[in-house]
Amino acid sequence: MLLLGLPLGSASAQEPEDEDPPPETEVTRPAPAPVSPDTEPEWKTRFGARLLVGAPDGMGAALLIHPRSWLRVHAGAARNSLGIGVRAGVDLLPVRLLVSPVLGLEYGHTFRADYGRLLTRLHGQPTTPVTGIRQVDYDQLNISVGLEFSPWRHVTFFGGAGISYWFLGVRDATAFIREAEAGEEDPSLTARPLLINISSPVVRLGLIVYFN
Repeated sequence: MLLLGLPLGSASAQEPEDEDPPPETEVTRPAPAPVSPDTEPEWKTRFGARLLVGAPDGMGAALLIHPRSWLRVHAGAARNSLGIGVRAGVDLLPVRLLVSPVLGLEYGHTFRADYGRLLTRLHGQPTTPVTGIRQVDYDQLNISVGLEFSPWRHVTFFGGAGISYWFLGVRDATAFIREAEAGEEDPSLTARPLLINISSPVVRLGLIVYFN
């Protein structure tokens, strides 16, 4: 009996005591970098279309790209009572708000404009050309300031006023000279293209629709 008890006692003495499991190691995660309330989200280039009506622009349509929050570029075509032309320009947006100021600079060219209608517009009353000139090409440089209203992300309304500089080109100016000479015909008479510079106010309203 004593012999039987010895192994049991020694076996029980050799059994290890229950040990507590090792504590779980907490994973340390880096804290996110603080974001300043003044930090603006990164700007993504936007694309869209631009429609406008005004004077002396008439009606116009253009495609636009908005590569920076403060810069917008557009190019398209316009139609007024004088003829059809092309337009391209830039808009500068110093701040982006629900109602934002905008500065516009635009250059355009009108092909074969009706000279009689142009004189009527310039004089403010019906005017008939007294020369043989019936069509002229002209360029325009428009500078305007205004406001734009963006009630939704994809829609912007705008309006503005400014000044327009006109550069009229007459390919054959001999008609003016012949009229000044009481209609005398001189086959040797030649003249360089005539360039006339004038200015007028410009007013416009429009709509921008963004695709993205």
